[in-house]
Amino acid sequence: MDLELRRIGKRFGHRTILSDISFSVGASDLVSIVGPSGVGKTTLLKIIAGLETPDTGEIEFSAPLTRENPVIIVFQDYVLFPSMTVRANIGFGLSTRKMDKEMIRKKVDRMLEYFRLDAQADHYPEQLSAGQKQRTAIARAMVVNPAVLLLDEPFANLDRNLKMETARFIRKTQKEFGIPTVSVTHDLEEAFAMSDQIGILLDKRLEQFDTPENVYFSPASADAATFLGPVNRIPVELIHHFLPASAAGGKKSLTVRPENLEIAPGKGPGRITEKTFAGHYFAYTVDIEKASFTVYCQDGGFEAGQTVTLKLKNKNKETP
Repeated sequence: MDLELRRIGKRFGHRTILSDISFSVGASDLVSIVGPSGVGKTTLLKIIAGLETPDTGEIEFSAPLTRENPVIIVFQDYVLFPSMTVRANIGFGLSTRKMDKEMIRKKVDRMLEYFRLDAQADHYPEQLSAGQKQRTAIARAMVVNPAVLLLDEPFANLDRNLKMETARFIRKTQKEFGIPTVSVTHDLEEAFAMSDQIGILLDKRLEQFDTPENVYFSPASADAATFLGPVNRIPVELIHHFLPASAAGGKKSLTVRPENLEIAPGKGPGRITEKTFAGHYFAYTVDIEKASFTVYCQDGGFEAGQTVTLKLKNKNKETP
């Protein structure tokens, strides 16, 4: 099942929530739409699910949606039935279809095993951790073989140390089941880890839609670059300090991630003014002329006051 959104727009009263949103999701793709809180991510998800009607635009599915293959949305609060066990929650959608009880048992058992919930099969939601609740909700969605799976803020209720593990698990699950999935989230690191494509939703519009690598290292705009994390802006008059003369000519200003700069020792135009240990890397502030640049580096051998040269590690997109 493929789906394509074409020029989706949505208003609530006089307020425009979404404007001219277009992107497509392949049959085996996991797409994440990221953006700040209140930007319209959940509204977009509800439009895909058919819970909201767009004011403009259309959504096209490559095959008709049916009761047997619906669009399923997993909300961030999971909406588990408190009076039902994990087993009953997972099997609820199958029971409403009047499926044979033995077939339901087999399908639910498969989900319990796959989602590592065997030991919690007879527990109630109040007895589960946040991670177990989430896996139960996703298992309940997957067991009915959805045409499209939608995830609303899948990391919102998880401890920080569980988020990356969950992101990897969601990606593994999505690939093994082969169900096109759209996730909306403001958790950037996890979105990058699990997604085939990422869309940046800012100020009602889709600012960029591309692979995670291109979105991060080749932002389509200054706003997109800043939303995804710290950036250095290299003005045109300083580019010759970062690139060979043959490559610097004709360049416009550059937007460069801190981890995409490299510090080279020896006499150079830069001087380290600050060094901070940030866990798995060191953050350096390097001044060149009247500009300051941030560099993330695993080498802690540089010290404040040292003169250095800065170089670009990879190609970077010129600032629009």
